Amino acid sequence: MSLTTTATAAERTAESGKNEKGGKDAGAVTEESTAVAAARAAAVLEPGLDRPVGLVGARLRAAAAALLLVVGAGGGWLAFGTLPHTLALPALLAHGAAPETVRAEQAGALLAYQVGPGATVTQGQTLALLRTAAGEELAVRAPQAGTVTALLSAPGSTLAPGAAVAALDAAQLPDTVRLFATSLRDAGELVPGRTVLVPVPGGGTVQAVITEVDPLPVRAETLDGAFPVPLPGVPAGAAPVWTARAQLPPDTTRLRGPVPLTVSVDLGARHPYEAVFGTGAGR
Repeated sequence: MSLTTTATAAERTAESGKNEKGGKDAGAVTEESTAVAAARAAAVLEPGLDRPVGLVGARLRAAAAALLLVVGAGGGWLAFGTLPHTLALPALLAHGAAPETVRAEQAGALLAYQVGPGATVTQGQTLALLRTAAGEELAVRAPQAGTVTALLSAPGSTLAPGAAVAALDAAQLPDTVRLFATSLRDAGELVPGRTVLVPVPGGGTVQAVITEVDPLPVRAETLDGAFPVPLPGVPAGAAPVWTARAQLPPDTTRLRGPVPLTVSVDLGARHPYEAVFGTGAGR
């Protein structure tokens, strides 16, 4: 082999190495270009990946806003709203300020009653019979129409002139509500001019106005037998009872005698927080 042939083979080997290296470099560049193109394509297909991710959806935001609105409205009503404030008391629906007392005009012995408690009588009707010392028999008559609320003397007893014979709820007198308070605290709420809500039988609820308040209490036992009907809620014995009267409007349905009921005295209004935390009158 000649020297020229050896040089030519070496040159070919070097050229071949250059071509192989160039091929590898070109392959690396091609792979890099492909990766960059893929990243750009991903950025186009998924826009906004560099923005903050919202963790609260639209529905959750709407629910939170509604909850805040409800809480705010409730808080406002609690602070600035009002509630009706009433006091329930036993009462008697009757006529006039008190039952009218029917008295004997002359002295004599009470022979017998012709009526009983709760009887409806007309003007001039005989309530009882008396016998005078001269043996004359006299009738004690109703001075006006109404309902007999009590018999005030025992048959057989001797009566002096003017002695009480019977009590009469006079029908022609104005309809009146007699209120009974059984504690000093409740009695302090009975103020002239206050409104009383009265459930009139067959007439719905009617508003009456307190016109009179007795400053001193009476013994509960003095009310026993004064009316032909029991008074629910009124104690017995020596317990103190404060009384007041309220006037019903003139167009109220006329009654046929005393009716026991429970009325509500309107004490005005108070804020809900007063009711919740016990401030003001605790009812």
